[in-house]
Amino acid sequence: MARLIGLICTLAFLAANPAAAGEVKFPSAAMPGQSAPVTLSAYILKPAGEGPFPAVIILHGCGGPDDHHRTWAQKIVSWGYVAIVPDSFTPRGPKNICGNTNAVGPTLRVNDVVGTAEYLATLPYVQKGKIGVLGFSHGGWTVLKGVQESAYWSSYGIRGAVAFYPYCTPRADANVVVPTLFFIGEKDDWTPAQRCKELLPMLKRPDLVTGVFLPDTYHAFDRPGKTQWVQGLGSDGKVSSRRLEYSAASTRAAETQTRAYFDRLLR
Repeated sequence: MARLIGLICTLAFLAANPAAAGEVKFPSAAMPGQSAPVTLSAYILKPAGEGPFPAVIILHGCGGPDDHHRTWAQKIVSWGYVAIVPDSFTPRGPKNICGNTNAVGPTLRVNDVVGTAEYLATLPYVQKGKIGVLGFSHGGWTVLKGVQESAYWSSYGIRGAVAFYPYCTPRADANVVVPTLFFIGEKDDWTPAQRCKELLPMLKRPDLVTGVFLPDTYHAFDRPGKTQWVQGLGSDGKVSSRRLEYSAASTRAAETQTRAYFDRLLR
């Protein structure tokens, strides 16, 4: 009862305050034969006004949700969308899985997106059937699993998805049925661009997928700041130092194309 009252109060606050932000909780989805659903917490932000607005679900990377994803949420809201950032890790124990990216696998996070979409469908200021998904790194990997026919994302109102520097699995990711746009740096040494290049000719519906390969660009190119090295698990099965480097030019290009993509699919 206390949880229900808290949720009602949060929703009332969001509905009454233009451009309000808040923390909300709701269950993840669970598919047959998978582990029991967890209660997700999420950061949600809406534009000023009553709406209804289309919405974008933002999927964090292996380091968990942070200010970077909140900044993206604010950007998404400035474009006229509700933005929500679910935390896939905390309910399951780990805060950071960069050294073991399968600790919370993309299949579980695909279900988190379904749970988030079902939650959004209960909000009066969210436009029904007009949801996009934006994923970063591990979240981008999740996007490529979620847009597969077997995930049924389109049944939950998801019209399109964008992945920033995702991990591509060419043969496993070929049955895309949801419009998808991805960006990856040619110099990415964590989620190699070559894997995504190999995916494109294997697609059953190549018309649904647009891949943008950014020259002279590394992993996490949209994160401002100094070049960093992070210990991360790679496709070689080894944990080693991965280069993260900001590129203002690549970020501008990706932001512009992402906004145009969502506007085309969700408006």
